[in-house]
Amino acid sequence: MYHKIIKYVFFSVFFICISDFSYAQSYPIYKKPSAIAVLDQDALFSQSEWGKRVLKIVEDKVSKLSNENRIRESELELEESNLTKIRKTISKLEFDILAMKFDEKVKKIRSEQADKQRKINIFLNENRKLFFEKVTPILLDYINELGIEVLLNKDTVALASLGSDITISAIDKINKQLKN
Repeated sequence: MYHKIIKYVFFSVFFICISDFSYAQSYPIYKKPSAIAVLDQDALFSQSEWGKRVLKIVEDKVSKLSNENRIRESELELEESNLTKIRKTISKLEFDILAMKFDEKVKKIRSEQADKQRKINIFLNENRKLFFEKVTPILLDYINELGIEVLLNKDTVALASLGSDITISAIDKINKQLKN
């Protein structure tokens, strides 16, 4: 009796294994895994030749604006100091008029300088947008060449193998093609 039970269990397990094996053979889930890669868009722009040129121009403009701001600030501090000195020598009405004109001048200068900063930001954003418009066809050709089906921004990926990041090779490809 004990021998029959062992024989029964053995054949049951044997048939289950054979049937599972045959199902696994006849129904493959994936024939080829999809190729997914990641790309650091910020690095793509900032490390490309195009991006470096744009960022250098922006850096120069910001530096020039900062110097201009320091000069204006010094001039305004001197003017404010002069106003404070003459405060006791003129009437309150005359001082109030000069103080209001000074405040208007300060507001105008702040507005002008803020407008210059906005123009720098617009310049950067427009060049960044133009860069990505130019590189999109290059990147599409490149990922097709590599057999990549999905390209994700590195910021949206929690974990990825080092080999999945194509940023550096994409920068090289873009630099070669955008030189013209």
